[in-house]
Amino acid sequence: MALQFEKQYELPHSCSRVYSAWISSDTVIPPATAMDIDPVVGGHYRLIMRSPDFEARCEGIFSIVEEDRHVRYTWEWNSDGNVTEIDVSFDPTEAGTRVAIWHSGFATQDGLDMHASGWDSYIAGLSNYLADN
Repeated sequence: MALQFEKQYELPHSCSRVYSAWISSDTVIPPATAMDIDPVVGGHYRLIMRSPDFEARCEGIFSIVEEDRHVRYTWEWNSDGNVTEIDVSFDPTEAGTRVAIWHSGFATQDGLDMHASGWDSYIAGLSNYLADN
């Protein structure tokens, strides 16, 4: 049985601003060093990490793209065959936006735990990016 988790975050920015940053190739949140995103149904999502000693790539395909509201895409590290699915909704709140992430399809608890922690780091980086841009 595949494992899954859901996380929610509150960001003090409009849905439009958070969504736009989420789907932009210009939003590069460390440890990523480059992004290549084509945010249309059937379009690609690519996150690239490069250093002198390391290169990794995450790739996926969008299955849902609803501007300022919702995206769904697959997620696979280094073509390892372990494809998971990410579903993200952007909901307005009085203080800004609630980002709800549902990440499913994990084969192991270790994989789930690593990604759950990774989302916390990504959202912290996204918050910093939005505050600075």
